[in-house]
Order: sequence, then C-alpha cells, then structure tokens
Amino acid sequence: MKDAYERRALLLHLGDVLEALSCLSRSGQRYATLGDAIAREDSLRGFTWLAYLDAGMSPQQVTERATAAFFLWPKTLLDEELNRSLLASTVQHDLFTGNAEGWEGYVAERRKDVAWFAEGLQTPLPGAKPESRFSRWPWPEESSAS
Repeated sequence: MKDAYERRALLLHLGDVLEALSCLSRSGQRYATLGDAIAREDSLRGFTWLAYLDAGMSPQQVTERATAAFFLWPKTLLDEELNRSLLASTVQHDLFTGNAEGWEGYVAERRKDVAWFAEGLQTPLPGAKPESRFSRWPWPEESSAS
C-alpha cells in the first residue's frame, strides 16, 4: 500500500510540473528570467518546486530542462519494478546541476511524501553546468574482458 501512495505522490508532483510549465509557456515569453516570471505572475507562485530552480534561467530553459527531467516519469511510475534512482537522477541532472542548494530544498520537499526520494545520489557540485547526454563523444570503447 505504501508503494501505491508514493507513486501517487510522484504522479501528483508530475501533474504540478506540467501545470507549471503550461502557465510558464503562456506567460513566460514576457520575462527574461524565471525569477521575473515568478515575481510577476500569480499563476506561478503556487508551484513551490519552481523556487528551487536557478531564478536566472529563462522560462524557455526551464521548460526545456524540465521536459528532459520528467519525460520518463509516466512510464517509470507505471513499471512493475520502480526504478527509484532514475526518477531522481534525471531531475537532478537536467534541472539542478550546479545548484546544490536548490537540489537539497527540492529533495527535502519531495521527501515529505516519498521518504526514499533521491537516496544514494550525491549533491551536485556548485557551479557545474548541465551536460548534454552526448557531450562525451566520442564514447570510449568498452574493454572486453577475456
């Protein structure tokens, strides 16, 4: 029963993320930064998770990075075996690289409903920049064990 409650809590959070992105897409074009948008748009103030993000990101960056961070959640939350680390690691990588303080606040908020959220993940280094999944090209050849 606890697993069902935790999955439900994460699905509700995903719904909040989608709603916030919808509001941001309607009004965000008027603002240079997320911080400006939150300060001036009442529709965004109720989404506490936005306050943990880097306020200097543009609304478009927030939308792009959040989409990358959460696109696997619906499928993952419906899988029979829940991949807990995947749920948190995509969010950390795409939204919080270089924002350790924001990540810690975000995790603390998620853990109110899902105690195991982000267990085992290291806090992102301050000042680090998010990497593209392809930024390490060419990929090293895998060594074959004999």
